[in-house]
Amino acid sequence: EGLIGLFVNTLAVRTDLSGDPTFQQLVGRVHETALGAFAHQELPFEKLVEVLQPSRHLNVPPLFQVMFVLQNAPLPPVQLPGLLMHAQPVDSGAARFDLTLIAAEDPKGLRLTAEYSTDLFDERTVARLLAHFHTLLQGVAARPEARLSELPLMDEAERHQVLLGWNNTRSDYPRDATIHALFQAQARLTPDAVALVSGAEHLTYRQLDERANQLAHHLRSLGVASGTPVAVGLERSFELIICLLGILKAGGAYVPLETAYPRERLALLLEDSGAALLLTNSRLASRLPPFSGRTVLLDAESTLLARQPTHAPESPTQALGLAYVMFTSGSTGRPKGVMVPHRGVVRL
Repeated sequence: EGLIGLFVNTLAVRTDLSGDPTFQQLVGRVHETALGAFAHQELPFEKLVEVLQPSRHLNVPPLFQVMFVLQNAPLPPVQLPGLLMHAQPVDSGAARFDLTLIAAEDPKGLRLTAEYSTDLFDERTVARLLAHFHTLLQGVAARPEARLSELPLMDEAERHQVLLGWNNTRSDYPRDATIHALFQAQARLTPDAVALVSGAEHLTYRQLDERANQLAHHLRSLGVASGTPVAVGLERSFELIICLLGILKAGGAYVPLETAYPRERLALLLEDSGAALLLTNSRLASRLPPFSGRTVLLDAESTLLARQPTHAPESPTQALGLAYVMFTSGSTGRPKGVMVPHRGVVRL
């Protein structure tokens, strides 16, 4: 090309870390890769991109986004009469890659400089990366025969902070309380405070507690006891929250059903959970699969529910008793029901 200037040919290196090699083995792999690349260094990087035609995006360079530069070419000091001159880093104002690590030789060793995209990193993050790299190099120098997974990234101060400082999260909580007992205590403290809002309507804590108690008495009359699974097929509504609390107050455990799910999945959940009752309403009942147990249509039985006592029934539930069953997606096989006790929720 009829051009004048300093041209540096970029070398894309793919490193193989499979098998958790030792650092010495990794150096050997990189050595072989580099020698193979140097054998074809007359091929311009731009030609490589042109031939490979990778998927291009305007915000990232093709093929790689992280650059390493070793500045080991001798730079003789410039001497002028009466002047003492020192090289200074110059901020170009833009990062060419997501992250670039520049190592420059000086009499004391290697001086490292990081250039980074401020859209992705902030200064503290890059400073932490450099500190980890420094710790990693110290570990390599001490034990070059160590496997990569055994080499340290954090110094003792950071390790102590991560493992102990940030994990000292033990705190007291009412570990022997149930979810509904804590709700009832809150209802006694703030009976007239608004508990639920839906559009222009609202329920106070007293109203929510009393309606949940009425449903709990009705469920107890239908045979719900400690740990009885009760399925709930409702959309977001006052009814839904009342049902969840009512089931817990009756001593049962709720099994939530997303009514938009395929009927086959809902049928599997009903069967696998062993639910004895299904709570829904007349509008949503047609979306749910056939159910062999008792279906309670809340709107159809509203008059019966309104005649139930408003005080809480005696609940046999313990903190380690079952609160609800949540099913996995089943992406790796048959969905599995996860049994969550009251304490598992209360501790959060």
